[in-house]
Amino acid sequence: MDVKMTSNRLNKRGQIAIFIIMALIIVVSFFIIFLMIKPPKLEIVDHDNPSAYIESCIKAATKEAINITSRNGGDISPKGYVSYDGGEITYLCHNVNYYDPCINQRPLLVEHLESEITNYITPKIEDCFDELEEKFGDRYGIKTSNMDVTTRLQSKYVTVFVNKKFEMTREGESRNINQFKMVLVHPIYDFAKIAMEIVDQEISFCNFDEVGYMILSPEYDITKFITGDEDIVYKIKDYATDEEFRFAIRSCKLPHGY
Repeated sequence: MDVKMTSNRLNKRGQIAIFIIMALIIVVSFFIIFLMIKPPKLEIVDHDNPSAYIESCIKAATKEAINITSRNGGDISPKGYVSYDGGEITYLCHNVNYYDPCINQRPLLVEHLESEITNYITPKIEDCFDELEEKFGDRYGIKTSNMDVTTRLQSKYVTVFVNKKFEMTREGESRNINQFKMVLVHPIYDFAKIAMEIVDQEISFCNFDEVGYMILSPEYDITKFITGDEDIVYKIKDYATDEEFRFAIRSCKLPHGY
């Protein structure tokens, strides 16, 4: 009898221990799932802080400019382009003659992108300064100067410098800001370097080995599509950021029927 009672007690304790372990596993699992599900990142802008306000404005305009140039092959408004997938994609290398390799249309692609971004964002940043003056004008005396915008592309980063005097004065106290700076994480510089390597190989060999390149640089996905007119549309994708850059090439074209 005592043996049975002892055995029953041990069984009950064992069952309780199992239930406790299962409960702990469930709690820990829910905790891990909660940590894995990240809430959407909220960008909080202090509109009473001129530097934060202008930086937010620069970032939004720069992202917009990069999206446009990445979609269009490096240009805000393409001129020499191929129509593809509902858009206009700039030729980075082009030649209309049969058999001949293409001619590089953007030998200084990084500098061209910097210029395109700067020209696009400058009027938008001016509008933001106008809004800032209107916001603070009834509480402060505002003095400003002419504005100079510089865009610099580096590997994985885009930096925009805005040189402009912005002085706020009230009751004898003044606050003076002379430079605004924004740094954005984006691989557009790296896209430009890869695009130039593709162009160089198209000029030299009338071909680019995208499979071989991806074996050496697995962080990128490179695809190419040949249109009915034998134009080539390249698309470069960065796996880490999911950002893309595309451009067109017309090179070593064969006569119809070959």
